[in-house]
Amino acid sequence: MPIANAFTCTGAYAVLIMSGLKRVENRSCLPVPARGRCAMSVSKKFCRREYEDLVVWLAEHCDPSAFAHLLKWDDVQSWPGCIVGTMDYDAMDRIPGNTTLAGECRIWNEGYPNWWILSNIRRLPTPIPCRGSVGMWRLPLKLSAEVERRFAKNRDIIFQEELR
Repeated sequence: MPIANAFTCTGAYAVLIMSGLKRVENRSCLPVPARGRCAMSVSKKFCRREYEDLVVWLAEHCDPSAFAHLLKWDDVQSWPGCIVGTMDYDAMDRIPGNTTLAGECRIWNEGYPNWWILSNIRRLPTPIPCRGSVGMWRLPLKLSAEVERRFAKNRDIIFQEELR
């Protein structure tokens, strides 16, 4: 299945998603289509201080085992302004019934009505420079082909769970 769409998130959220520690996105809009495979880009503004603030937040709010999976700064410092991974998504206008995901939704609730449940998360071997956009946006054809090419090199799934 070609990867035709992408979404952009903050650097901190990208680190959490690509580390397998965040599997939900709380958004104001449902994407079209509401289910599929997409790429994820990282906003241009992400620095070491934000990463360090994330580590402090995790230490205060999460089980210490979360640090075993957290990507290091050296692994993510090249991410701003790039596509860094692919995943499957299933969007819904309610908190999912799955109790594990419902708990995650409580943690990541930013007050928006829609939830994107992320699964089959894969990090690309190397980031792809890309100008992102808001919400779920369409990848230019050349960029889609490059994501597919790099995705073919890395089929390792960081986190896999049945959607819904």
